[in-house]
Amino acid sequence: MTESATNTLRGIGFMLLAVVSWSAMTVLVRALTAEYTSFQILFVRTLVGVAIMTPLFAQRGAGFLRTRRFPLQAGRALFAYFGMLGLFIGIAEIPLADVISLSFTQPIFIVVLAALLLGERFGAARVVATIGGFAGVLIIVRPGFEEVGYGALMVLGGAISYAGSNICIKKLMSTENSAATTAWVNIIMCPLAAVPALMWWVPPPEVDWLLLAGVGASGTAGVFFVARAYDNADMSSVVPFDFLRLPIVASAAWLLFSEATDVWTLAGAAVIFVSTWYLAVSESRKRKIR
Repeated sequence: MTESATNTLRGIGFMLLAVVSWSAMTVLVRALTAEYTSFQILFVRTLVGVAIMTPLFAQRGAGFLRTRRFPLQAGRALFAYFGMLGLFIGIAEIPLADVISLSFTQPIFIVVLAALLLGERFGAARVVATIGGFAGVLIIVRPGFEEVGYGALMVLGGAISYAGSNICIKKLMSTENSAATTAWVNIIMCPLAAVPALMWWVPPPEVDWLLLAGVGASGTAGVFFVARAYDNADMSSVVPFDFLRLPIVASAAWLLFSEATDVWTLAGAAVIFVSTWYLAVSESRKRKIR
């Protein structure tokens, strides 16, 4: 087996681990939203993220957090905060299959924001993928036939915010360390979530502390695994496996929360996914040509 094939398999393996981690986080958040606000869940999520990064602080010293672009680090954290908050609120409000399906639009929003903010060329492939992605959203939310709910709007708003966060990461990675950037996002998000979390704090029993910690651990692991997946393989090779989040989460929602997935959600998710995959293939080819 060639080195390229080995790296691709390794990348797929990391993406599968990311899928399992993010699916677990989604299900845990849904289980907790009946008792706790999204702010409290998000606060513990970021607190666990900081705790996971603490050994790196101890090992590398204060210099580990040195950055020449703190305003951009703060902007990235702010985007990530609203992205995660929108996702968590959506998980509490609408069926989990809808949440996952709508979250697949994030790469489409990245392309749109990159064209608007970074002046990147909006070529034919990006136009087709963007139109396809938004067509998939319309199939899921069906405006005019169904009321476009608050939860769906929050998930889409969260996807736009996450896209903004990824644009910031793209700029940061030209000069900054990826581990330090991950640490900064958790450090900045933690107090942002702490203030509203403490205002509506509900003391969790020991079992719920474990579930809350599980949200933090699985969310942080998902970010780590997807970064490793993209480090080892082209996006076009690993993106298709991200779609496994939909059947995994939909099955868990049916078994644990008696949620059924309708045909419109599946059809819309398929359209969004195909558009995202086409975009990933197109971007991969462009990088190889360069």
